[in-house]
Amino acid sequence: MVDRWDPQSIVRRYRGSWAPRSFLAGLDHQALVSFLAEGTLVHFGKGDVLIREGDAYDGVFLLLTSYVKVSASRYGGGQTLLAVRFAGDVIGEMAATDGNTRCATVEVCSKEPVAAVRLDETQFERAVDAVPGGRQLLFDSVVRKLRTSTRRRVDYAKAPVHLQLARLLVEMADEHGHTPRGRSVVIGANLTQAEWGMLIGVSPRTVQRALSELKLAGLIDPGRNRMLVKDVPGLRALIGERP
Repeated sequence: MVDRWDPQSIVRRYRGSWAPRSFLAGLDHQALVSFLAEGTLVHFGKGDVLIREGDAYDGVFLLLTSYVKVSASRYGGGQTLLAVRFAGDVIGEMAATDGNTRCATVEVCSKEPVAAVRLDETQFERAVDAVPGGRQLLFDSVVRKLRTSTRRRVDYAKAPVHLQLARLLVEMADEHGHTPRGRSVVIGANLTQAEWGMLIGVSPRTVQRALSELKLAGLIDPGRNRMLVKDVPGLRALIGERP
């Protein structure tokens, strides 16, 4: 669905909900307004597909609200969950860097509708070039995602499952969590145990044991429609990261 809209009001309404490290949060107010003004405001409901694996590159989406799941086809059939992207993220920028076909499907899986700004290829290129440091911001976004992907592949090969899960939770808390009270951080993604397992390459039963272990240690509290990280410093210490 496409709406009439005002980029200024969009920025005022949504900017406070974007993670500080997200692509959109990296733009100053005027650059952000100009960037959004190049595109079209669109809305998606649960089950809608923003990008489909194998399709030709035709632009990007800037997520204003909610979250989406990124998945790809597995050898032999089925889908595997690769990542979760939240409000403030840019979706589809990897294809923008090389013009290749889409390597994954991006789908709305939350109950909360997704508001996004869609920019076609020409609009996106124009917007990036008009923003001081725009190319660097785009490069940083791609590198951050590739670094996360590489780290997970290394973890698959050598780290115990509960440590893989702990690292994933720290990353998601840092990038997209919000803090309603004290040291607790809420990750507002409604993921099944199978999906948590897919993100670190293990079975639902295996990730269930890891979730239970972290919960018993007082580090997390899995709940309906969200994951509560009760002790981020504790998770950092567990995986050997400095606060």
